Amino acid sequence: MSSPPPLVINDKDFNVLKKKSKDYYSLLLCKKAQFPNRSLTLKREFDLTGDQIQKVYILPHTVCCEPYIKAFQYKVLNSILYTNTKLYKIGFATDNTCSFCKSHPETLSHLFFDCIYSQSFWKEFQHYFHFISKELVSLTLKDVIIGIIDSNRPLLNYLLLIAKLYLWDCRRTNMQPEIIGLKHKVKTKFEIEKYVNVKNNTLDKFKRKWALNGNLLLNIYFSCRNHILLWFRN
Repeated sequence: MSSPPPLVINDKDFNVLKKKSKDYYSLLLCKKAQFPNRSLTLKREFDLTGDQIQKVYILPHTVCCEPYIKAFQYKVLNSILYTNTKLYKIGFATDNTCSFCKSHPETLSHLFFDCIYSQSFWKEFQHYFHFISKELVSLTLKDVIIGIIDSNRPLLNYLLLIAKLYLWDCRRTNMQPEIIGLKHKVKTKFEIEKYVNVKNNTLDKFKRKWALNGNLLLNIYFSCRNHILLWFRN
């Protein structure tokens, strides 16, 4: 009986007669754990290295625990959210214009960053983040789409994910984005996570995620309260 022809996999000889089941399993994992095709576009558009693109896809899993937020960011990274540009192409929308400004094609980058309403929202977001953290940020399209990967800023990256999801919800419900809506989302998540971590005796984990100090706790609450007071006065 003749031996099977040699196989070369990943530039290495793979002897099918000598390999064990764990070797085949490792081979399957290696083939399955591939970056999506969209990663090449991200690398080109944002000038990313191989290590950086890996950080981009890992980031949502390190800064948040909610599966639906991780899934949403995966759709953002792989450009598989159905904006009006895509819906128009397949006949599910009457035009391709932005749901907010009604004057430009609704691409992913326009909806989340270039639109005048999104730009206004991100400016308010920057003020909001400075208020609760005392840190100054100046967001770019790259920061909004893939997150901030060059420094360890878990809370900021988590809030960016929530903010993008909030923008998408506003688009879906035909509402103009306002920072007060995001503030309430953040406050609610803060309270829920604190309650869960207290019940599970994992308060240290909660503090690490939210970079908790006395000011941050108060600022999350006061940012909502002050905005509501201004809203009633107007």
